[in-house]
Amino acid sequence: RSWGVYAQDMMHLTPEWKAIAGLRYDKMRGSFRQYALPATMTQYDMNLGEWSPRVGLLYQPNEQQSWYASVGQSFNPTAESYSLSAANVDTPPEKSRNLEIGLKGDTESKRVSYRVSLFRSTKYNERNTDPLLFVPSTTTPVTALTGQRHTAGVEFDLAGRITPQWEVYTSWMWMPTAKVDKAAPCPAVGSCAQAAVGERPGDRPALTPKLSGTVWSTYQLTPVWRLGAGLNYRSSQAPTRAAFQVPAFTTADVMAEYTVSDKLVVKANISNIRNKYYADQLYPGHYIPGAGRNAQVTASFKF
Repeated sequence: RSWGVYAQDMMHLTPEWKAIAGLRYDKMRGSFRQYALPATMTQYDMNLGEWSPRVGLLYQPNEQQSWYASVGQSFNPTAESYSLSAANVDTPPEKSRNLEIGLKGDTESKRVSYRVSLFRSTKYNERNTDPLLFVPSTTTPVTALTGQRHTAGVEFDLAGRITPQWEVYTSWMWMPTAKVDKAAPCPAVGSCAQAAVGERPGDRPALTPKLSGTVWSTYQLTPVWRLGAGLNYRSSQAPTRAAFQVPAFTTADVMAEYTVSDKLVVKANISNIRNKYYADQLYPGHYIPGAGRNAQVTASFKF
C-alpha cells in the first residue's frame, strides 16, 4: 500500500524571475511471503516514508522564451522491482539527484515550439550485492547501498506547423556520458556481479544508447487526404553484464488518413514498413526482437 502528498509553491521575484519549490512525501508499506513446502512460511515486511524535494528557477525575458534550472531528488524502494528477502528487507531506498538546465520557447508566429535541455542524473547510493557483508548467522550476502553511477546529456524537442499544411514533431536525446562511478567490493576469490562488464567502475552502464530519437511529419495533401511518415532511431548499446553490443537500428512508419465526413475518419498505419529485424529488449544471454511490419486500419466516428 502506498500514498503520497505533494505541495508546490511559486514565488515571483521580479516580473522576469520566478522561483519554484516543491516537496513530496510518500509512505509505503508492503509484505512478501515466502513458502517452503510442506508448510513453512516466512514473511518480510517493508515500511518506509521518504521525502522528495525539488527547487527550480525560471527566467522569462519575453513571451516566446522561458529559461529554467531545476534540482530534484527521487527514490526507488527496494521492493519495487525485486522480491523482499532476508538480504534486502532492511535495505533503504536508492536515491537519485537530477539536475537540468534548459530553454523552452515558441517562434514569433507561435506555430512551432521547442525545448533544449542539459541534464545530469546521479544515482548516488545504488543497490549492490555486497559479498563482504552477510545476513546475521548466515552466509547470504546482503544488499547494500554501496554503488554510484551517473549520466549526462542533451535533450531536444520540436513540434509545430512549418506551414498550415505541414506538421512536424521530433524528439532526440544525446547521452555521451554514462559511467559507473563505484561498486561494492569483490571478494578475493569467487564470482562477483560487480566484476562483470558494465558494472565495473569506469564502465558505461548497460542499456544506455548514446543517441536515440524519433521524427514524425504529416502533410495535408488535400482537404480530405493527410499523409504521414516517421523514423525511429537508437544507437548501439550493451545488455546487462554482457560484453557484446547490439547494433544501432532505424525503423520507418507511414500513415494515410482519409476524411469521409465531419464525423467519419479512416486511417491506415504501417509500422516498421521495411520489416527491419532488430534487438529490442536486451538480456545477458539473449534478446527479444522488436515488432516486425504491422499494418492497421482504423475508423473513427463522432456522434
